[in-house]
This record gives sequence, C-alpha cells and structure tokens, in this order.
Amino acid sequence: MNTLKFDYLMERFGARLGQHPAEWRIFLEFIYSYFKDRHVENPIVVEIGTMANVQKEFYKELLGAEHIGIDIAGNADIVGRSQLLLTRKNLEVLLAGRKIDLLFIDGDHLYDAVKADYEIYGPLTQHIIALHDISHPYSLAIPEETMRLWNEIVALNRVDTCLSIQRWNAATTGLSAGRQMGIGLVIKG
Repeated sequence: MNTLKFDYLMERFGARLGQHPAEWRIFLEFIYSYFKDRHVENPIVVEIGTMANVQKEFYKELLGAEHIGIDIAGNADIVGRSQLLLTRKNLEVLLAGRKIDLLFIDGDHLYDAVKADYEIYGPLTQHIIALHDISHPYSLAIPEETMRLWNEIVALNRVDTCLSIQRWNAATTGLSAGRQMGIGLVIKG
C-alpha cells in the first residue's frame, strides 16, 4: 500500500474519517495485501454505513476499488435501510451479477441490524466481510451488540478464517474509554 498516499488522505480527511488512524491503516494494509496476493484488481467494496462518505476516498485511492455505499443518509450510492429487501435489490442492480470483494459493515450497531446486514449481504461477498466496532458500545443501554455477533460468528464458523484487528482505547472518558476495540474480518473460504 502506498503509505505516502495514505498519509495524504489522513491529512486531508482524517478529521472526518470516524476511524482510529492506526486501526484503519492496519486494516487497509491487510486488505491491500490480500487483494494483491490474489490478483484482485479493481475490487468491489460495499460499505454499509458511510457516515460522511470519506472512507470511499481511501478505498478508491489505495485499492483502486469501485465503491458502493449504502446508508440512510443522502450522500450514499444507495439511500435506504440496509435491512430492506429493496435496498438489496438496488445493490444487485448495481453489481450486475458481480460479487462483492470487501463488505464493510458499519451501519446500525444494534445486534439484529448487524446480524441482518451480515446475513443479507454476506452471501453476495466472495472475499472479506468486515464488521467494525466489534467491541464498542453503541450506547450505555446497548452494550457491545456488534461484539455479540462477532463472538457468534467466530464460535460457529467452520469454513472461513476469522481475524480481528484490535486496539486498546486509552481514553479515560466516554463510552469507549478503557475498552478493546477493533474490526473483525471474516475471510471467506
């Protein structure tokens, strides 16, 4: 991966990124190496939960990816709730029979929503499914919903390789203070 380009993108977009810089770098370096080793050129990246649509620039610039964003906000390629059948149908139209190379799930962090995203879009993915915030409470009332699904995936999976990129959040205040956080990767096959 071009680290100078990564640094430039971090300088340009980092304040709006919504990702921890070190975690994000390790994730992208892994994805870049994975695709390069398997000769995957111009991968298709589907991102559920685009926030400010900033991650799209990283995928395009560093991976040469075609990016399709799904979000309830108006800046996504597909605007709508990811759990709706219509949203999946709209994605299938854009994919035109192609498979997703990287599915990045970072939308609604409630257990049922993350599980639905995994089950709805996972079968359309041929390489990697990534779940963001595998140990991050969405609110005090809903602790670690994504981590709950991640633990189930790891415990029940007998075919795919499951890896996690984790970091310790040294913050002393806030919901994520003193917690291990990260991105879970399901590498298919």
